[in-house]
Amino acid sequence: EWRRPVIKLNSKVVKSAEVVVRAGRPLDLRCEGEAPVIWQTRLPKHRRYISRGNGTVRTFKVERPTAEFTGTYKCYYTNGSHRDSSVYVYVKDPIHVFWTSSTSLQVVAKEGESYLLPCLLTNPEATDISLRMNNGTSVPPGMNFTIFRDRGILIHSLHPSFNADYICTARVNGVEMTSKAFSINVIQKLRFPPYVFLETEEYVRIVGEELKIPCTTHNPNFYYNVTWKYTTKSVPKITEIVRSNGENRLDIESTLTIAAVNLADTGNISCIGSNEAGVNTSTTYLLVVDKPYIRLSPQLSPKLAHKGLSVEVNEGDDLELSVLIEAYPHITKHRWDTPTSPNTATQENKLIRYNNRYHAILQLKRMNIQEQGQYTFYAQSEMTNASITFQVQMYQRPIAVVKWENVTTLTCTSHGYPPPRIIWYQCFGIRPTCNENNTGLQLAIPLRAPTVEVQREEYGAVEVESVLTVAFSNRRMTVECVAFNLAGVSSDTLAVNVNDWPFTSLLIGAAAILTILLVLLIFLFYKYKQKPRYEIRWKIIEARDGNNYTFIDPTQLPYNEKWEFPRDKLKLGKILGAGAFGKVVEATAYGMGKEDNVMRVAVKMLKARAHSDEREALMSELKILSHLGHHQNIVNLLGACTYGGPVLVITEYCSLGDLLNFLRQKAETFVNFVMNIPDIMENSTDYKNICNQKQFIRSDSGISSETSSTYLEMRPSRLAELPTVESSEDLVCEESGDWPLDIDDLLRFSFQVAQGLDFLARKN
Repeated sequence: EWRRPVIKLNSKVVKSAEVVVRAGRPLDLRCEGEAPVIWQTRLPKHRRYISRGNGTVRTFKVERPTAEFTGTYKCYYTNGSHRDSSVYVYVKDPIHVFWTSSTSLQVVAKEGESYLLPCLLTNPEATDISLRMNNGTSVPPGMNFTIFRDRGILIHSLHPSFNADYICTARVNGVEMTSKAFSINVIQKLRFPPYVFLETEEYVRIVGEELKIPCTTHNPNFYYNVTWKYTTKSVPKITEIVRSNGENRLDIESTLTIAAVNLADTGNISCIGSNEAGVNTSTTYLLVVDKPYIRLSPQLSPKLAHKGLSVEVNEGDDLELSVLIEAYPHITKHRWDTPTSPNTATQENKLIRYNNRYHAILQLKRMNIQEQGQYTFYAQSEMTNASITFQVQMYQRPIAVVKWENVTTLTCTSHGYPPPRIIWYQCFGIRPTCNENNTGLQLAIPLRAPTVEVQREEYGAVEVESVLTVAFSNRRMTVECVAFNLAGVSSDTLAVNVNDWPFTSLLIGAAAILTILLVLLIFLFYKYKQKPRYEIRWKIIEARDGNNYTFIDPTQLPYNEKWEFPRDKLKLGKILGAGAFGKVVEATAYGMGKEDNVMRVAVKMLKARAHSDEREALMSELKILSHLGHHQNIVNLLGACTYGGPVLVITEYCSLGDLLNFLRQKAETFVNFVMNIPDIMENSTDYKNICNQKQFIRSDSGISSETSSTYLEMRPSRLAELPTVESSEDLVCEESGDWPLDIDDLLRFSFQVAQGLDFLARKN
């Protein structure tokens, strides 16, 4: 075990822990040991004053030391022995009692730490060493410190309230001396992890699109870390931008980028921020799809009476229709089409967006009967579109009406929605109602009679009818019809006052009435059998054996939904033709083919009281027309309305009616034209349009002198188209039909008829 190294000052062995050297006088420290030794200086830059070598003697020599060299000098063995010696050197400076480095005047430390202010004494005679604020006041409450003459002043448990400028003080010969000012800045201890913010909870991208997810966080200092956690197959690129936002705040934005996503990248992506207080995480979900989409989901209150998309409400109620939408790319256009569009004074709609989800709401205030019908919501993005339709039906209070058909038969009709139920009551005496509270034996007797649905009237009301056969057993009686549904109750009464009839007269009268009824029934049955029935004139041949044909049942043909046209975009006009079973009306179709297109069309429909077999025949005709397809020489199918009302078949509009009537009207003018051909040939060798020449028809010809545009009664089709017009003058002629026919016209008509028939033959 070696002895401690020996320290000498100016060749004299140092026996105390402190020595004093005047500033400007030589400082010569010598260390002698039994093995190689080395000096440790207070400041690393002072090592250059140590003698070179690796011997048992090392010196530290400064010719003109200043107060900067004040401090502890330690000599120790280089081989790791713990035996060492040290001495504190005062470089006495009459001006600077404390030596402080300029680099140590700005103090930055964390809350809760202790910090040593390097106020090094240069004069051992100094007393009353202390610390105060630079403005002359004492240290803040709660500040505790310890004074070390050879090291400085140690402040314990720093706190942000200590932020200020401080000086060290001491007295020499009764005079107060101070150090340079120390500026202390205590960084507040972080109590919470950084707040991590992602813009949205979900990102949607189509395969191949770029994805950028910015993650924003804040921290009061640079002691933070931002990382990402992801399950994507693609390797993302991470970039970070840091900005200073005032004192004690850094704004950090880290961005994750995938240049082109694929389906395997679907999954969670998390941004993680951490500091000394802990860790915070925010997670989003990436959904990668292969094509754009719009998904519409209806949202109806459970308090509403509804089945699917059909809603039933009372008149005067408020109604809210809402649709949840998922869409990518985002929706650019949306609208509601309602039965009262564009008059929407009592309607309020709004669209709320949540990233790639939306909530469309239509609020209807104090609904009236005109507002029932179809409510369609349309949504459109730059790449796709979708729609959803609600059917709103309004409860309507029934209205009952009793009629006396004959001596023993009463009829009660009522209309409302839902379809009303009818109950009959009979009571003795003449009364305003049979259902009043009775005292005594005057009781209402319920009677049974079947109720049948007659038809659906305007605004959705359903008309029902009940027929009651009753035998009046009392001279004075009252019969009451009560109709009721969910919307209310209605009643109507019929008072019967039977006279005193002799029994024989009653018997004879009853027999006569029965005889008349029987004859009438036989006659009606006969007329019913003779009554023409609307039957479809189109038939499709399935097989042929000589003159025997097997036809396809048209009811089994499919109906292609592509022909369906919105009923609310069809405006009906004047009647073009009508028969026993139906009618054809002129109409205007909005948005047929193109959204902004307005087209003049013909609409074929049955009358309101048509039988089911007639409705089936019209539906079969529609199926066959859609099966046939398009040809220029037949009247083509343009669309149909089969939902939400009677069947409507939409066809091309023929401004001059059908060819047969047209030819009959032109018979006289054709004869006149043929008779005048020699005169015409003298004036011109070419065909010329003489439609503007007034032609007269004899009144006894049986042909009207006015152009007829009447359609044949429910004929399936007009086969030929009229001549094409080339000029505006000819257009006037075509609209009015006011031109004479010649051989060329008839040949052209015949050829076009043949083309139409050939097309139908090829279609069997």
